[in-house]
Amino acid sequence: MQMRTSKKVSISTLKTSYLIVTIVFITIIIWRNFSDIKTAIKHVENLTPSILMTSLILTLSSYASRSLRWFGYMRLKGRSTPFLTHCLIYLSGFAFTASPGKAGELMRAVYLNKLDIPFRFTFSSFVSERLLDVLAVSCLSSYFVYQIFHERLLALTLPIALILGSFCIQLVLNWLYTVKKLAYFNYIEELWTTVLLSKSWGLSILAWIFQGFILYLLLNELKADISPFLAISIYCLSLLIGAASLLPGGIGATEIGMIWLLTMVNIDNDIALIASVVTRALTLWPAMALGLISSSILQKRGL
Repeated sequence: MQMRTSKKVSISTLKTSYLIVTIVFITIIIWRNFSDIKTAIKHVENLTPSILMTSLILTLSSYASRSLRWFGYMRLKGRSTPFLTHCLIYLSGFAFTASPGKAGELMRAVYLNKLDIPFRFTFSSFVSERLLDVLAVSCLSSYFVYQIFHERLLALTLPIALILGSFCIQLVLNWLYTVKKLAYFNYIEELWTTVLLSKSWGLSILAWIFQGFILYLLLNELKADISPFLAISIYCLSLLIGAASLLPGGIGATEIGMIWLLTMVNIDNDIALIASVVTRALTLWPAMALGLISSSILQKRGL
């Protein structure tokens, strides 16, 4: 009895610590990027209400797509838990979206533990999610290759190879689990079944199209001549540049990459600067705010 009480106290302490760490982390990120935030706010204030509202709706739609993808994973273990609860848990991890490799999002395991979802499964879901994000943005980035380098064959074969290759992952995982007797891969294998992977692919592509379209809206508002397909492709490619930099949240590297790619398609440097800073502000900072709000709600609900 004493052991159970001690365990409850330790979990409760861990959840309180999670909320404190979340607040401290966001405060540090804001402090370190305060000048960029002021610049972004200045440009956001100049946006028309319709553009700002549409951009925020697209941002929330992106988060919703990713939440649905996560819910698809969690249903494999926590069938009785409602979507809203899993959505809040997933969004709580967004508070750490600016951490290196978004590894801080694993903190949501604190809440999932109470739902009897093992950390191994949470970690496997996190890895699968990150890998799918990389594959999805890589596919969407291929259009830029076609437009700039006119490599039609590469632009077509890259996404096809990535999509087909992803469906072969389950075969490899199944071999590792059944032949090599590596039990851990059983957790990952069930996340890469054909049906679940097909749904996850669709939601991943949608999520990044929603965010990339924000860049197009802003460029269009600034009278830049660019197609929505190219704008989305540039946005996704800049995310890959940011990820490759290994900087927390790709902050700085993603914006610089976006500006560089936009100037390559003859977008004025000033317009590219404004569009990149505002796009990142409308896609990154709301995520961190939602993460903090979700963590607070979960804390109040006693989860």
